[in-house]
Amino acid sequence: MTAREMLEQVLLELPEDRVGEVLDFARFLNVQEEREACLEFGRAQLAQAYGNDEPDYTVADLKPELNP
Repeated sequence: MTAREMLEQVLLELPEDRVGEVLDFARFLNVQEEREACLEFGRAQLAQAYGNDEPDYTVADLKPELNP
């Protein structure tokens, strides 16, 4: 028996309000998966745009108004 089949069997035995809670949790898990995929995509894009040969920046580079 697959996990889906076992879940269907459990859902049949739950009261409707509990089934709604399971649905809410399943949606939450789906959103977490999408969020992680977006984060991974962003990390990959950042790694592609900036390599190991990037210069080290100083505070003076970031805030030139602080240069004496």
